[in-house]
Amino acid sequence: MRLDSIAINSLRRRKVKMVFMLLGMVIAMATVVTLFSITTAMNSELADTFDEIGANIMVTPKSDNLSLSYGGVSIPASTEQPAMLTNNDIIKINTIPNKDNIAFVAPKVLGLTEFQGNSLMLVGVDFPYELKLKKWWTYQGDKPGAVDDLLLGNKVAREFDKIPGDNMIIKGKEFKVAAVLDEQGTEEDGLIFANLLTAQDLLNKKNQLSFIEVAAYCTTCPIEQIISEIETGVPNAKVTALAEAVRTRQQIIDRFTNFSYAVSLVVLLIGALVVMLTMMSSVSERTSEIGVYRAMGFRRSNIFEIILTEAGIIGLVGGLLGYIVGILLAKTLAPTIAQMAITIPWNPLMGVTVVFVATVVGLLSSAYPAVQAAKLDPAEALRHI
Repeated sequence: MRLDSIAINSLRRRKVKMVFMLLGMVIAMATVVTLFSITTAMNSELADTFDEIGANIMVTPKSDNLSLSYGGVSIPASTEQPAMLTNNDIIKINTIPNKDNIAFVAPKVLGLTEFQGNSLMLVGVDFPYELKLKKWWTYQGDKPGAVDDLLLGNKVAREFDKIPGDNMIIKGKEFKVAAVLDEQGTEEDGLIFANLLTAQDLLNKKNQLSFIEVAAYCTTCPIEQIISEIETGVPNAKVTALAEAVRTRQQIIDRFTNFSYAVSLVVLLIGALVVMLTMMSSVSERTSEIGVYRAMGFRRSNIFEIILTEAGIIGLVGGLLGYIVGILLAKTLAPTIAQMAITIPWNPLMGVTVVFVATVVGLLSSAYPAVQAAKLDPAEALRHI
């Protein structure tokens, strides 16, 4: 008779104990899957939130006496020359030890210019990176990128009756209005955006930068460490972390993740304990049965294998059911626990991992009862018949 057949038949005869062990394993694995799925989805949603916000690190020059501002950076009303960053600081930021955690760097230069007798703030930007940073921007016209392209704020375009394709003469240089921003409801509506190098030349600020915005992959990056490295690389700059509300949520999610790991570990231990105690009880009840097997010529290794096969089957089935139940629970509970709209996908790799872990837990928790069963003396066991 095959050993696996003996194990299966033994489980069938002891349906109550089998269901008890299976239930313990399903609850344990379902809890792990539910918590892991929710925390993973929450971190993914947080990554999207950071992506929508854009920059989360601001690099500004150390200066005082500020007045007119954009992006949290101001230019003085007095004639005193403000402190400035330089184009070389971009290279320094892009070469810090944690450079792989930086998505992109968006430098800017600010200055006042005149158009038709009106003072306007001109902002020099690196258009490819600026548009990546401001993913919420929508505009009418063509994507700006040429050295003579302008992107007008909605208020500026309305005041001077400019539309995409029009020309503007600023300080004797002709520019093309490539696009007009849709109304943002912010100070950006009153700004003119130009190519960075062109704006530096136009404002007589060659190689100078007013501030730099940095976008980092903040679901995995060490923000404090990146800030420290930038401060070391650019000592004349003040480095500030933005999006504090979202970073606070990240801290909450980290705490919930740690709590989930702790709960998962406890539940796994409880599930293993349930299997072990049930198996020990089963071995005690099957003393005479084991004695018959030994009398029939079964070796100790055969008895050991029968017990482990039963545990392996419980672990395999319990892991599969636990994964299914866990995903369904996560889909149901995630919006309430996370307080945000998140999606819980079916993850085949997680399913395989859960089944494997459940099987290993079942085998390990049944190792001691299996050893005890194998050690039973045949003559002593037969006395219980």
